[in-house]
Amino acid sequence: MPQPYQTQAATGGGKDQEPTIIIGIDFGTNNHCSDKEKVPSAIYYNEKGEVSWGYSVPEKASPLKFEWFKLCLLDEGDIPQNLRNAAQVEAAQKSLRESNKRVVDVISDYLRELWKHTTRNIRRAIGGQLVDLSRFKVIATIPAIWPAYAQIRMLEAIEKAGILEPRIAGETILEFLSEPEAAALATINDMHTYSPTNMEAGDHFVVCDAGGGTVDVITYTVTKTDPIRVKESVKGEGKLCGATFLDEVFQTTLRRKLDKISPDAWQILEENGALSRIIHNDWENGIKPQFRNTDQHWLLQMPTSGLNRKRTHDQFRFSDIKFDAKDVQNIFKPTVAEIETLVTDQAKTTKEKYKKEPKFLVLVGGFGRQPFLYTRLDDQLNRKKDQTEKTEVLQGSGAEPWTAVCRGAVIRGLELSEDTIESTSRKPNTVVSTHHESITHGFKNDFVKPFKTMKTEFIYSTVTTPPERCDETVKRLCKVRWSSVPDFNSLPTWINPIGKVVRRINYDVKMKSNGVTLDFEVMYKNRVMASKKIGIDYTCCGSAVNQFHDSDEDSGDD
Repeated sequence: MPQPYQTQAATGGGKDQEPTIIIGIDFGTNNHCSDKEKVPSAIYYNEKGEVSWGYSVPEKASPLKFEWFKLCLLDEGDIPQNLRNAAQVEAAQKSLRESNKRVVDVISDYLRELWKHTTRNIRRAIGGQLVDLSRFKVIATIPAIWPAYAQIRMLEAIEKAGILEPRIAGETILEFLSEPEAAALATINDMHTYSPTNMEAGDHFVVCDAGGGTVDVITYTVTKTDPIRVKESVKGEGKLCGATFLDEVFQTTLRRKLDKISPDAWQILEENGALSRIIHNDWENGIKPQFRNTDQHWLLQMPTSGLNRKRTHDQFRFSDIKFDAKDVQNIFKPTVAEIETLVTDQAKTTKEKYKKEPKFLVLVGGFGRQPFLYTRLDDQLNRKKDQTEKTEVLQGSGAEPWTAVCRGAVIRGLELSEDTIESTSRKPNTVVSTHHESITHGFKNDFVKPFKTMKTEFIYSTVTTPPERCDETVKRLCKVRWSSVPDFNSLPTWINPIGKVVRRINYDVKMKSNGVTLDFEVMYKNRVMASKKIGIDYTCCGSAVNQFHDSDEDSGDD
């Protein structure tokens, strides 16, 4: 996980050389990066509406306690099938319904607390004066498979959290980066820096981002090595099979062992706070990160039931609990097997599609640093006896800041950084663009009567090759409205296929994405009719094109 900020000191008086603090927001499904530690992505509202977040959230379940709410940004139909029926997702949706809260507002409240915490720590670390003089650049990660409307909802949450509020030092810049793209940027930069000869154009590598809740995998191919550039070569996939699911199995196993000793053992451990200590010390910072599938066992010391009694070995109420290698194998194997399937499917598709094995598997994320996971994936990818190409598994040992973000590495991919748009005429006019590059495309509309305003609706498809006709993959993106319209009588006429005389307007739309929002410029006969963000309506973003009838009559569209 990336550290929350880095600074770029000024080296001169130019605008581009002003001191800048870059803050990364890696908002996870189950955990969030704050300082150098992971913080639970959880929030709680008390009866007065006051907010607790992260580790301060009470363990007891409540309709006003929210966990796993990130996935609720998606409409239910867009949540992947393997995640939709997960107990954690259903519980989050239930909490939102019972509390009558919008998920955007819950995320906003969480991010507001996180932002206050982060900026306080930055001020302590480098001084308030430098912070006040520095511009902020915020880079927020989002899942690669998210549809356009989910990013727009995330933007709304960030704005409501006050992260983009005006500052004397200047405008705060926000950019979105897909989660595997962020991992790939940092990883390939380090790979190219330390082992430039190991990466060649045409090489493929799989990135496995294993976090607390979700595990995402995606494959890239290297298109250029100087500077390093890659593009997506196999579409990404993800599952709820992160490290949190190990925690659940561990607690189930521990409770089963305790029940054999005493029926009230679990309750006693909860009441005197020992259960939290065992989970944190013996599991989170002991067995879980260290397990390597060796013939090893662990003894979990059981404390006394009293809260203030000195915890010496002679005063333990219960016998120590033993976890041997087989116990821990049974905890790890089901979850790790799901990750193996994700990774091997990517490698298999790469082999079938490009006739070569991936050169690297890059493990990132907190769970991605686990040694047993490394061993199992290495065995799975290189177990074939007739395999001539070995896939090398690379695993980081700690968290690194996103220095690669500022070093010019560029990702160009089918799903990550391209926008597919169609005109409202439903013809397959497809335009592809990468971040920060503008594209211009021609459109036409026919009218049978004078009109006061004009609108162009943009739709997108969630598949690589858009269909000829609208189907369930085609969604609404936005409407661009412009009130400065040409005189109806000046438009050329033509007879359409059913013999009706209509007036036609031909115009161009320039679109540019900064990774966060879309800016549009409408041109008619080399004249700007509408520009920037004026008149862009995202109300229906993500809805099916034929979900409802557009009753906007004053545009006069045919």
